[in-house]
Amino acid sequence: MTPNLMTLTCTGLSQLAHCEPTEDGIVVTTHCMYPSNGLVRVTVRGGAETIVASDEGGALGEALAAGIEVRNYDRTLGHLVREQGLLIRDSVIYTPRMPIEAAPLAVLHVANASQEVARWMFDHGKVKRSRDFRMLLADFLSKRFDDRVAHGEFVIGNSNKRHKFANVVSLQGERKLIIDPVSNDSSSINARVVANLDVKAIGNPNLIQRIVYDDEDDWSAADLNLLQVGAVAVPFSRASEVIERIANAA
Repeated sequence: MTPNLMTLTCTGLSQLAHCEPTEDGIVVTTHCMYPSNGLVRVTVRGGAETIVASDEGGALGEALAAGIEVRNYDRTLGHLVREQGLLIRDSVIYTPRMPIEAAPLAVLHVANASQEVARWMFDHGKVKRSRDFRMLLADFLSKRFDDRVAHGEFVIGNSNKRHKFANVVSLQGERKLIIDPVSNDSSSINARVVANLDVKAIGNPNLIQRIVYDDEDDWSAADLNLLQVGAVAVPFSRASEVIERIANAA
């Protein structure tokens, strides 16, 4: 990330949004709101002269969190984003490469489009009667990564014990992403923390681990802290955004 990217973007949006630096860019929390009242977050990546802004699948994440059935909306929603000069692929809304000076405008365009797309999904999508976030997560991963995701995959931990994980995604090179959903009960929490700790103890830099929890449940602070001991804990409502960022960085 170049100093100019942070300076130009945050100066232009200082009255409207909060900027946080990441390893390869910045994340801007805007004042645009999704149907859930969550704020739209836009990721900006770039070099010394150009940038690309993206919602990292945030609109899709809203639909997933609401229990809306996942399908490929790219063709249906294309006209909504093209009208604003944007692109959509795998339900990720993003700008073409733009001059770095246009970063504030790019953020606003993506945020508005992501908000509009999320509203369209809520208005036109089919909501399942009972939400099963594990199935929704597995369905999203299958559609996003096709045959690169394995369900019910075994991974050997540092103790030589085989641990079964619900979702293991093969990324570029030899990297693998473990997406491990957990239920809000003590047995599930303990089992997933122990499994992730044992795998993490191997110290393999090619293994990336994330524990996903359903943030519509009433979690205690103590249980959320315990999840973090096993691996980085991710709320389901932000899972698609986090997974997309990891996949793009790999």
